[in-house]
Amino acid sequence: MKLFSEKHRFTKTFGALSVAALMAFSSLSSVTAATSVASESKEEKAAVGNVKRSIYMVTIDVNGKKNLVAYDGGTVADFLAENNIKVGDNQIVLPTLNTAIENDAVVYVRNAKPVKVTDGGETKVLVLAYGTVEESLAMAGIPLGEEDTTDAKRDAQIEKLSKLTIHRVTYQEKTETVKVAFEKEKKNDDKMELGETKIGTKGVDGEKQVVKRTKYVDGKKVEEKVVSEKVTKKPVNEVTLVGTKGAANTGTAGTFTDSNGVKVAYKELLTGSGTAYTAPAGSSTATGAPAHFGGVAIDPTVIPYGSKLYVESCDGSIVYGYCTAIDTGGFADDGSGIIDVFYDTYDECVNWGRRDVNVYVIE
Repeated sequence: MKLFSEKHRFTKTFGALSVAALMAFSSLSSVTAATSVASESKEEKAAVGNVKRSIYMVTIDVNGKKNLVAYDGGTVADFLAENNIKVGDNQIVLPTLNTAIENDAVVYVRNAKPVKVTDGGETKVLVLAYGTVEESLAMAGIPLGEEDTTDAKRDAQIEKLSKLTIHRVTYQEKTETVKVAFEKEKKNDDKMELGETKIGTKGVDGEKQVVKRTKYVDGKKVEEKVVSEKVTKKPVNEVTLVGTKGAANTGTAGTFTDSNGVKVAYKELLTGSGTAYTAPAGSSTATGAPAHFGGVAIDPTVIPYGSKLYVESCDGSIVYGYCTAIDTGGFADDGSGIIDVFYDTYDECVNWGRRDVNVYVIE
């Protein structure tokens, strides 16, 4: 059958189906009803050898010019031949010639050219129909995703290009179980001797589910973002009990307020230069006690071994807290300092550095 136009009209009938009925196919709203009539017509069955034929509405697009055609079935090649459409050497037909025609099909006959296409890192020479980049790729069965990019604009004309690069964007989400570190806090205990400490509640790490979204361009990772977090196991804070028994006794040299807000009595206040040191686990000190956080080095001629102390920087920027004199500092011979506080790590020592400190001698 020929194209619907001023120069071509249908004269072929299907049994009792009239020319007027065939022309009604130009209106898409009447296709279903007319097809049903044609399909059920006994006269039509007789006219085609008792074989029921379907009428399909096909759009033919020749270099962008479109016409709607009624066709009673066959391949793309049959369709083109029946409608006297010839394909030139520099043209391509989509879909392929041996493709069976179906209702609402679109047949393209377009001028075309070879284009060197790099798609997701793989390069091929493809014959692409004229049109915009997006349209030509779609006709070739190479659709662009919403976030895919090309080195030419999507509305650029393929006719003007000799090569084209497509960068494919994909995403992947994964869920990880991540540790939630417990925090440390201190609580006063008036049943413990002043300055003594012990762990009241052992810290326990929690867990959370973290969903990460990774962006890939041409299969290569370019970005990763956390899109959601959900705590599945709450951490348990570590609580250190600090003894305050005997705090704020009268008749002493003075009182200070510790980092927990407790007023504490002291018998002597020393101010001077304080440093920090560390040592391998299990190292012994001058008193034979193992080196540990809360054990400090002093000049025993100034502060006796075993003295209970409280140490903080003079400007209040850092608090070492309650401690016990168990070691001899290297400054004892030259008087260059008054205390050397112990930390478990070198980085903590560096953070402390050398600073002016207040050393409260509690007992």
